[in-house]
Amino acid sequence: MRRPSRPVGITILALLEILIGTVGFLASLLIIGFSALFSTLPRVGALLGAIGLVVGGIVLFFSLIWLATGVGFLHGRGWSWTLGMVFSALSLIGAIGALTIGLVTGAVGGLIFWGLMLYYLTRTHVKVFFGKTGVAANLAHGLPYTLGPQVAQQQIAANASYGRPSTVSPPVAVSSISQGPSAYVPGPSSPTPPSSSSSNGAKVPICPYCHNTLPMGTKKCLTCGAAL
Repeated sequence: MRRPSRPVGITILALLEILIGTVGFLASLLIIGFSALFSTLPRVGALLGAIGLVVGGIVLFFSLIWLATGVGFLHGRGWSWTLGMVFSALSLIGAIGALTIGLVTGAVGGLIFWGLMLYYLTRTHVKVFFGKTGVAANLAHGLPYTLGPQVAQQQIAANASYGRPSTVSPPVAVSSISQGPSAYVPGPSSPTPPSSSSSNGAKVPICPYCHNTLPMGTKKCLTCGAAL
C-alpha cells in the first residue's frame, strides 16, 4: 500500500522537534557537566551535584524523546504520533501549571503552541499519514473497497448472463374481440399466413382449353384467347 505524501505541517513539526531535542540534549550534557563540577565544592557541593544530575537526567530523557519523535514524524511512524500526542498533552498541562504560578508569558506561549499541535495531530489527513485510521485511510488512498453481498451477486449475475443468446418466444395468436377472422401475429420463423382469397373459399378460374390459371373476373383467356 502506497503511503500518502507527508503534510507540510508534519515536516515543520518534525524539524522543530529535532531542533528542540538537539538543544535539550546539549543542555542536558552541560547541566550534568556543571553538576559534576559543583560537586567538588565544600559543604553544598554534594547537594548541588545531586540536583544537577537529576535535572540533567530529566532534560536528557525528554530531549531523546523529542529527537525520536521528530525522526518518526519524518518517516510517518505511528508510534511517533502517539508520543507526540502524549508529550504535547503533558506539556499543555505544564503550561497551565506555569500559568497558575504567575509565569504568564511562557505559559501563554506554551498553551498556544501545544494546543495547536494537539489540534493538528488529530486532523484526518494527518492521522491517515501515520496510519491511525481504517476506512478513512482506504478512502484517502483511493483503494478499491469490497462490494456488499447483494451488489456483488447482482454484478455476478449480470456478467454470467452477458453473451448468452436471447430466447425467442413462440408466435402468439391474439384473438380479436370482433366476430371477424382471428388476427395472427407471426413469429420470426413462422410461415406467411394464407391469403384472403383462400381463406374465403373462392375458386380460382382455369381456362378449359389450355388449362392455365386466370385472374379473378377474367372473361377471356390471356394465353389462348378463348372466350369463357
